[in-house]
Amino acid sequence: MRLGGGNDIFEAHTADEIDRLLEKLDVYGLSTISGPWGYDERDDDELIAFGERARKYDLMIGESHSRQNLLFRDPLIKAERIGQLKKGLRKAELMGSHCVCILVGTAGPEDHLAAPNPFNYTKEAKQEFRETLLRVLDGIELEKTALLIEPWPNTFFWQPESIREFLDSIDHPKVGLHLDLMNMIDPFHYYQTTEFINMIFDSLGKYIGAIHFKDIRWDWEYMYMKFDEVPIGDGIMDYEAFIRRTAGLERDIPCFVEHFPTEGDFAKSFARLHHLAKKAGTGFHLRTV
Repeated sequence: MRLGGGNDIFEAHTADEIDRLLEKLDVYGLSTISGPWGYDERDDDELIAFGERARKYDLMIGESHSRQNLLFRDPLIKAERIGQLKKGLRKAELMGSHCVCILVGTAGPEDHLAAPNPFNYTKEAKQEFRETLLRVLDGIELEKTALLIEPWPNTFFWQPESIREFLDSIDHPKVGLHLDLMNMIDPFHYYQTTEFINMIFDSLGKYIGAIHFKDIRWDWEYMYMKFDEVPIGDGIMDYEAFIRRTAGLERDIPCFVEHFPTEGDFAKSFARLHHLAKKAGTGFHLRTV
């Protein structure tokens, strides 16, 4: 397991910036970073140099992000986005990125990845998304980089059964799950996170290629219902079980903490994760060079 921070504070945008980032990464015991934003529009030589610099310092480029809405209804725009994601996968492979992380998206007119729409939950959406990903992957040779899908509650790709059904149906060695457990929590699982974690790893463990570490708390004073992302340990997630099951995958899994506005919130979460890993009898990989 490798720990990282999904925020500008812990990201490098050029190979030279990696050098300046090392001290901060070591303070928090981090050994994975994100690929630079806009990687899919960068020169090949620049990306190759970025990847070589990261590996020189025993850093994994744990994830690169694509924010293409692949359920958009306009066929011409959708075709452009398929081409952009295909190009992004090739660029990520050159860089040596562990994965490209995507969301299913939405058929809604808002054209925003998080927007709800009734089509997003249908069998037709599932089949369309499967065919879209196969088009993206057609003709691409991937050795280092996987295409990992992050769950989100506005689509069919949300709960374990549906996720497993979809990944089994696509049956591609380079398509898997970017596990964001917080995104999968609903009221039925809020007080049963240990059981939910075990269910997910039992069912989907072979597909898990990367993880977002987040915690969740129910803001019961909000009418109607609201879940908040909070620092690790301030919510209800059983992180000792989560870390133990992650370590049991026996793969070099990048695990990112995300979204906090201040370095102090990240620092609190990193410290707690290292403590919980030790308590669980394991630990995160630390840089050796």
